[in-house]
Amino acid sequence: MFVDIVDIGSGNIKSIQNWIERVNIPTRIVTNVKDIKSKFMVLPGVGSAGPYMKRLKKGDFDKAILEHVNDGNRILGICLGFQLMGEFSKEDGGVEGIGLIKGSVEKLKNTHTHNGWEKFHLMKEDLGESSFSSELKLTRKRIINGRVFYNHEYGFVLDEECTYNKIISDKYSDYSSLIVKNNVIGMQFHPEKSQETGIDLISMIL
Repeated sequence: MFVDIVDIGSGNIKSIQNWIERVNIPTRIVTNVKDIKSKFMVLPGVGSAGPYMKRLKKGDFDKAILEHVNDGNRILGICLGFQLMGEFSKEDGGVEGIGLIKGSVEKLKNTHTHNGWEKFHLMKEDLGESSFSSELKLTRKRIINGRVFYNHEYGFVLDEECTYNKIISDKYSDYSSLIVKNNVIGMQFHPEKSQETGIDLISMIL
């Protein structure tokens, strides 16, 4: 198995690559939709929604992502990559998303930015038969207790029932931290910057 990482020139690709390869899974940096070959794709995201979505559409990655998911393959969206898997973002005057998850993205209430660590607890049994399928059996761990790192000004407001939806914290209870919907995973935090918790997560997913 290997993991395809979408690269549209939006930074932090190397840190995503290093994070996954720390559990001894090879990765491929994909800059052209014709090169997508893995059954597991990562959509990272740094920057703002408007320019990012324009780059995705210019390279036909929006269509390729929909095809990838409709074929039963898995995708992980991180931060902005996760937000644009929704239907609509209010950032940059309004941006239409890919539409993998019903929900919208709005400016965080009562704060300019959310930048820092939050406690994180996850029980694998709560996820059911989901994208956290652990096909490779990289870990026997069933419970994750730790902390994850956030850096964002906009939050995802979910508008449908999903396999799993975890809020960020009591202070940010309107916004999703982790969403699992069939073969789609979205993380608002940066697992690649979340030290041991991030390693536990990718081990549990793959």
